[in-house]
Amino acid sequence: MPQRILLVYTKAGGGHFALAQNLHKLLTELEPTSEVRLFNFFDVGPRWIAQAIQDGYNFAVNKQRWLFTVFQAFYQTRPAIQTFARVLGMRLAPAINAYLEEFRPDKIIYCYPVNHGFRRLPYVRKHKPKTLTVVSDIFSPHLYWFIDTKDQYVVASPEAYSIARRHRVPPENLHYFQTLIDPRYNKPLDPGEIVRLREEWGLSQPYTVLVTGGGAGLKISFKLVRELVKIEGINVVVVCGYNQKLYRQLEAFKQKHRLSNLVVFGFTHQMYELINVSNVVVSKAGPATIAEVLSQGKDLIICDYVWPQEHGNVELIRHEKLGYYIRQPRKIADKIRDLKDRPPERKTLNLQNDIVRLAEYILRL
Repeated sequence: MPQRILLVYTKAGGGHFALAQNLHKLLTELEPTSEVRLFNFFDVGPRWIAQAIQDGYNFAVNKQRWLFTVFQAFYQTRPAIQTFARVLGMRLAPAINAYLEEFRPDKIIYCYPVNHGFRRLPYVRKHKPKTLTVVSDIFSPHLYWFIDTKDQYVVASPEAYSIARRHRVPPENLHYFQTLIDPRYNKPLDPGEIVRLREEWGLSQPYTVLVTGGGAGLKISFKLVRELVKIEGINVVVVCGYNQKLYRQLEAFKQKHRLSNLVVFGFTHQMYELINVSNVVVSKAGPATIAEVLSQGKDLIICDYVWPQEHGNVELIRHEKLGYYIRQPRKIADKIRDLKDRPPERKTLNLQNDIVRLAEYILRL
């Protein structure tokens, strides 16, 4: 009988959605007869809840970081997280349970920390589908991932394994699959394709800097670009994501100053290609971005992070000397001059991407 697998995610942070999408693609390729669905559980509830949680998260992280810091300060204890989950569940549970009854999954894979709330749903209590939480925060997952110590967990780094044990998840409930990013990052892009893309995008200079910050783009992108275009012999490629204001601002700046070496993207599905054509990537400390850049052996400069959930990512980069943490645009430009003229010797992280092995494990559950 074909398997029915539900991948649960939200868009409160792009990494959860990207993980769910990659698993969906792999699961359907490995077992075409299975029915695999992506499920954003906020889509079935009242619209104001999705706005408050998803849109509120993205607004706080990208526009008003202090709001996110205040929320995280409240969210530091198990009772606080459990109380918030129960209050939220009172409004969402009926709609989510109705969706489960309609689809009737025999496996539920959580790519977002909601296993604690789903366990109470009538469908889950009655039918007991196999469940697995895949922790998409690779290096420094928050406590809210590990509230339900009875569930099975996948962690993607030794650091995450240690954090899970610290939060009382027994070792028999922990499964280690390293990195978990798009399988394309297992190998570099073909050199001929890199040449073709450089010509297509007009990257005529020998050295390329990629500036990217997820869906909202980097807050310092415009100030940083003004510093970078002063450096001779480089292409500056900026990914603005959904930030249309930043996109228009950079395009106007490019036209005004006739900058042929500045290339601006909006939202794009070509991050793998953009990382491959670049020499150095400037980004915030998202775990997937770090893994993707390091897997391709590119220089990495982190200029921003979300506290506290990405603080561990920055500490890993600094402690292992895998990249650089620099906040000021002028100092970032100075470091890029140094990297361009005298590339330093640096350690690399031995990354083994286990996402295909994880998909195979899910099918065997």
